[in-house]
Amino acid sequence: MRKREQYADRRRAEADAAAKVLGIDSVEHPGSDGGLRDGTLVSSLDRLTSHIEALLQEHRPDLLLAPSPLEVTPDHQATFRALHEALINRRRGRTEGGEELASQDDDSSVGDLALRVLCYEVNHPFYPDLLVDVTAELDRVVDAMAHYRSQLERHDYMGSCRGLRRYRSLTLPDSCRYAEGYCQLTASDFTTRSPAQLIAYLGGAPSLVAVTSPRRVSIVVRTYNRPRRLAEALNSLALSTYRNVEVVLVNDGGRRPEVAEDFPFEVRRVDFAENRGRSAAAQAGVEAATGDCIGFLDDDDLLAPEHLESLTAMLRDGVDVAYSDAAVVCYEPSTSGWRESSRRLPYSRDFDRTILLLDNYIPFHTVLMTREALERAGSFDLQLPIFEDWDLLIRVSRSSSFVHLARTTCEYRHFLDGAADELSGGHALGGAASARPDFETLKAKVLSKHATDLGPDALARAVTRMRRQAVLAGEAARAQIRGRQRDLERVRARERELESSHSDLSAEIERLRARERELESSHSDLGAEIERLQARERELESSHSDLGAEIERLQARERELGSSHSDLGAEIERLQARERELESSHSERGAEIKRLQTLEEKHEAEIHRLHGRERDLQAEIEAMKATRAWRLRERLQSLRGSDG
Repeated sequence: MRKREQYADRRRAEADAAAKVLGIDSVEHPGSDGGLRDGTLVSSLDRLTSHIEALLQEHRPDLLLAPSPLEVTPDHQATFRALHEALINRRRGRTEGGEELASQDDDSSVGDLALRVLCYEVNHPFYPDLLVDVTAELDRVVDAMAHYRSQLERHDYMGSCRGLRRYRSLTLPDSCRYAEGYCQLTASDFTTRSPAQLIAYLGGAPSLVAVTSPRRVSIVVRTYNRPRRLAEALNSLALSTYRNVEVVLVNDGGRRPEVAEDFPFEVRRVDFAENRGRSAAAQAGVEAATGDCIGFLDDDDLLAPEHLESLTAMLRDGVDVAYSDAAVVCYEPSTSGWRESSRRLPYSRDFDRTILLLDNYIPFHTVLMTREALERAGSFDLQLPIFEDWDLLIRVSRSSSFVHLARTTCEYRHFLDGAADELSGGHALGGAASARPDFETLKAKVLSKHATDLGPDALARAVTRMRRQAVLAGEAARAQIRGRQRDLERVRARERELESSHSDLSAEIERLRARERELESSHSDLGAEIERLQARERELESSHSDLGAEIERLQARERELGSSHSDLGAEIERLQARERELESSHSERGAEIKRLQTLEEKHEAEIHRLHGRERDLQAEIEAMKATRAWRLRERLQSLRGSDG
C-alpha cells in the first residue's frame, strides 16, 4: 500500500511540474484522497462522473479536451465514459418532468449546448476532423513530457509523441512540421447518442459484452417496400448486447423482404397479401410473438446496442413498461447518398399520464413492455390508421406502471424529400402522419376516446404544466439568443484581432522585402569586390611567374660570371626575399577572397531564409482567409457595403 501511495505522489508531482512548463497555473487531482487511483477508474465511474459534473458546474467551460474513447488504456476509456454520463446528467438535472429549468438569469443550459469537446489521441490514432499546427510549441511539449519519468521508464512516449505529430503534418503546408489531430464533438453528440453509438460515430468498434437471460424479448418490426432501410434497422438490432431476442417481421403487403443469412436472431415472418396499415401490422406482430417482453421497431428507425439490455433490467419490482429517449435525426439527399442534417432530443420526459392523455411524448420504439401489460390493455385499435401507438400507451397506462430511462438508446429518423429515393421514403409505412389531411381529425378521435380519463382537475394540472413549459421554453430560447449574441461579439472581436494581425503581417512583409532589396544590393557589391580581388590575384600570379624567370636568368648569369658570384648571390637573396613578400601578399589576398566568399554564402542563405519567411507569411494570410471568421468578416463587409 505504501508503494502505491508513493507512486501516486510521484505521478501528481510529475503532472504539476509538466503543467508549469505549459503555463498551467493549477492542476486538480481528484484521486488525492485515495478514491480514484490509476488503473481503477473503470470501477469508480460514479465517483469520477460526479467529480466531472462538479467541474462543469463550477467552470462552465466552452472548450473541453478529453481522451478519445478509442484509446486502449482503460483509464482513458473510463474518463470519456464518465464525461458522457456527466453531460447526460447535466441535461437531466436541468429538467423536471421533462421541462427545461433554464431561467433568464441562468445560462447554464446554453453553456452546455455551446460546449465544444475536442478528443485527443495518445495510444490509438483515429480519424481527426481538426489538425492544429504545433511546430512552434513542440519543444515546450517535449520539455513537459520529460517530467513524466515514471512513464518514460516504461514506454518511449517521447518518440511516439514526435512520430504521431510528425505524421499528422503530412497533409499540411511544408512550414508545418508537427501537428496534433482532434475529433470535434458537442454536448448534443453526447446526449443524442449512446456510448456505443458515439464510439462508432468516431470510427471505432465498441466493445460489447453479450448479456444472456432466460427472459425472451420479441421485437415487432413493421415494414413496407423499404429493403435498404429495413436492412439498416435489422443491423442495429443485430448489435444488441441482449441476446435472447426474436424478431417478428411483419411485411404489410409489400415485396417479401430479405433477411441476411448471418442475422443472429430467430425471425418469425408475417406476410400480408395487401397493405392493411400500421395498426393491423402491429397487432399481427404481437399475436405472432412468443417473448415475455415485447418492443417495436419500424423499418426506418434504429436501436442502440445497449437499448434492450437497459430496458429489460428495469422491468422488475412491479414495473411493466420501460421507455428511453430517442434522438430525432433528419437526413437529406446528397450526391453521396443520405446525409445527416440535424440531430436533436425533443422527447425526454418522465412519465406523466395526464400529459400522455393530451399528447404522445413517447416514441414507440423506445418502449419495452411485458406481455401481461399488453394483454391487460387489449388489442391495437384497427380503426386508427395513425396514433395507434398513442392510443395503446394510454390504455396500457390504466393498469401498468411506467418508468423512464433518461438515456438516448434509439434513433427516430426522418428522411426529407422522400420522393428522391423510392426505397427510402418519408415515414414509417407510407408517409409522415402530420402530412395527412385527417391528422387533426384522427387526433381528436383519440382524445375523445379517452376523454373520461381526463377530469377537470387533471386537465387543469396538465394545462398549468404545459403553460409553465412554454414559458420556460421561451426563457431558454431568450437565454440561448443571449448566448448567440455573446458568441457573435466574440467573433467580431476575433475579426478585429485578425484585421490588426493582417495589417501587422503586411507591414512585416514590406519590411522583409525592403531588407531583401538591401541584401540583393549588398550581394551585388560583394560580387564586384570579389571580381576585383580575383583580377588582382591573376596579376600577382603573373608577377610571380616573371620573378621566377628572372631568377633563372640570373642564376645562369651567375654561372657565367664566376668572378661576380658574391655580388650576384646577394642580388639573388634580395630577389628571393622579394619573392617571399609577394607570396605572403598572395596568401593574404587568398584568405581575403575566401572570407568574402564565405560572407557571400551567408548573405545568400539569409536571402533564402527571408524568401521562406515571406512564403510562410503568405500561407498564414491565405489560411486566415480560409477560416470561418474571415468569411464572416467578408460577409459583414459585403453587408455593410450593400447597406451603404
